[in-house]
Amino acid sequence: MQSSKENLSKEQRKRLKAQTKADKLSSQTQDLAQNFKNPLTILCVRFGNLYGREYVERLRNMVSRNITIPYRFCCLTDDNHPIEGVDTIYQPNAGYRKGWWHKVHMFNPNLNISGRILYFDLDIIVHSNIDKLIVSYDKEFLGIRDFNRKFFPSWQYLNSSVMSWIHGSNSFIWHEYNKDVNSAQKLQGDQDWIWKIARPHIKFWPEDWIQSYKWETRSRSDLILVNGKRKFKTVNDNIKPDPRCCVSVFHGDPKPQDVQDKFVVDNWL
Repeated sequence: MQSSKENLSKEQRKRLKAQTKADKLSSQTQDLAQNFKNPLTILCVRFGNLYGREYVERLRNMVSRNITIPYRFCCLTDDNHPIEGVDTIYQPNAGYRKGWWHKVHMFNPNLNISGRILYFDLDIIVHSNIDKLIVSYDKEFLGIRDFNRKFFPSWQYLNSSVMSWIHGSNSFIWHEYNKDVNSAQKLQGDQDWIWKIARPHIKFWPEDWIQSYKWETRSRSDLILVNGKRKFKTVNDNIKPDPRCCVSVFHGDPKPQDVQDKFVVDNWL
């Protein structure tokens, strides 16, 4: 008689193997997290009105459900309206044509933050424990290998949706940017500048830890163009990210609020 494992499909065996690895890593991470003594700041950036305060609140909630390490939650913003559980780091809006350039301000060594920084874009979903993002790479500057990796295996480029570094260790990113803002902004966005100026210092997260929801969890073939924006053709309530994945990124469209998949609805709150 075949064992229950032998009766599994190839995809089921793959997921079981991934789950076993995830469980082993989780156990190792818990041990490391108990001994993690460095100050930790969870940081987000919000300037202008592209994203409302509710995005900060949802990120605050998602982080709080999925971390065991003590931390301070901060938002670098031009909105000094208080948000419960969030320390506001206020800066006037610099008037950039594209608001995302304010992300470079995170590397200003004079900001009122300290220790290990774990930065999240506002349009991501944190859906399982993120301790490993902090304790597994305690000294390095981390970012995402850009999601075009899905289509070009040798792709080497930065996606800045999730990053981590020690405050003050990469202040040259800010100083070089601040020398000639107009020249820097000839590039497409903040991640292009960070990659250009800091490439030798950046390491990439393991690719199964942080994934593109539309390309890696779902598929590009699931998307259609409606009124100039990408959306999924159907709702899929059977979607489950790789068990090792703790953060799903919604780069471009659709954004989390535009997706009705059960996984997204259950976690985007």
